[in-house]
Amino acid sequence: MIKVLEEIFNNILEHSKESYPNECCGALLGTVDYSNDTKNVVDVKPLTNINKERAADRYEIDPAELLSVEKKAGTNGLDVVGFYHSHPDHPSRPSQFDRDRGWPDYSYIIVAVEGGKKTQAQSWHFDRPDDPFKEETLEILKK
Repeated sequence: MIKVLEEIFNNILEHSKESYPNECCGALLGTVDYSNDTKNVVDVKPLTNINKERAADRYEIDPAELLSVEKKAGTNGLDVVGFYHSHPDHPSRPSQFDRDRGWPDYSYIIVAVEGGKKTQAQSWHFDRPDDPFKEETLEILKK
């Protein structure tokens, strides 16, 4: 399960709409409660999609930018617990490309953006390198 503060979730949706018709991406920052296998997202950091050739249907994160985000998160007692990205005019399900590039144990929130306005989000994860993505519960927390 992944829990996201409503204000943070709204930031993800806005970033997804603003980036349309291209994919956006970002890091989910928070903590993991291993006793009940729950990720608690308390912040997000939008990242630059460095894929310029296929930005409408692919994203790629700059490794140096991600390293910087990880270091800053660590100084605040947080970890990168996953990532988000958008699917312009496509469902909020992971593509084969998403699966090929994904890392075990991270959550992946995918936001479908229809026409730059309507959004729908789902979260996905897998535990072992050869596992397929499985949908995980995405809970939006009100303050």
